Amino acid sequence: MKPQTDDTDTQNTVGKGADANPYLALAATLAAVHHGLTTEPELPPHTAGDAYQAPDALPVPRDLGEALADFDDSKIAQNAFGAAAVRHYAHAIQHEIDAHRGRVTDIELDRGFLRA
Repeated sequence: MKPQTDDTDTQNTVGKGADANPYLALAATLAAVHHGLTTEPELPPHTAGDAYQAPDALPVPRDLGEALADFDDSKIAQNAFGAAAVRHYAHAIQHEIDAHRGRVTDIELDRGFLRA
């Protein structure tokens, strides 16, 4: 989330794709806020500099498959939305992953021709 400034009383979420359903993005944000307020989890120490390069930083999923595995196993998501909703969205995303894996992109074609 972007930090608030004195000029606004709203929170802005960053990091979601342009194709994200805004209602689901807001619901996920509110579920995360609710989880944080009700369970008060211990937060990791502040990271200075590039968090992606820090050896002790929490890992970020490298691709949609890893993100799907994290989401599918998420007790926070299951508590917030119910197991049936999590299964539904996990199934839909797996369908997208499978469709994507069946396609050859222009970049892959170009790289293949360069290596031939």
